[in-house]
Amino acid sequence: MHKLLIIVLISFSYLNILKAENFTSIEDFSFELPDGYELFNKNNLFEIYDHTYKDPLIKRQIKLAEEYLKKQKVELLYNFSSHPLNNINILVFKSNYKVNSKTVKKQCKKILKIEKKVGKRNVQLNECRMHNKPTFADWSMYRENESSFVEGATTQQIIFLYKKKEYVLTSTCWEKCSDTRQDLFNLVRSIKF
Repeated sequence: MHKLLIIVLISFSYLNILKAENFTSIEDFSFELPDGYELFNKNNLFEIYDHTYKDPLIKRQIKLAEEYLKKQKVELLYNFSSHPLNNINILVFKSNYKVNSKTVKKQCKKILKIEKKVGKRNVQLNECRMHNKPTFADWSMYRENESSFVEGATTQQIIFLYKKKEYVLTSTCWEKCSDTRQDLFNLVRSIKF
């Protein structure tokens, strides 16, 4: 009986460690921050300067994040322990359009065409399909391609429409992209309004 109690207590302590931290977005929805990620947004920009990272690659990413946050209302999630450049960003736009299984490929190609024009790299679409999360969304889609902006990176994106707003969650990864993809899926699954 004593051993069973110890096993139960150890199991609960591991569950508490593995439980993701809950955050409220600047766009007024809550989500669970995937394990290992740090959230940077305009509300905590000052904290970026307090980080004591010595790695010049991480410092460069923090500087780029600072510039991006000044230009756009965006939230940036970095997992420096996975790879210094792996990140997920969250953008929200006022919008109201439909995507379904018949039009999803057309929408993916439209997005990729814009990306290629801005990023100046000719890349192909790896995957494009409807997505089933979040369940409350009017529609949701998933798309993936080699980055149009940076060689060696992969762009993974879930876009969904809810209450006349388009939510764009984009993962950019250099390594462990299957992990980053799962982190993106888990983040979207955790969104609550």
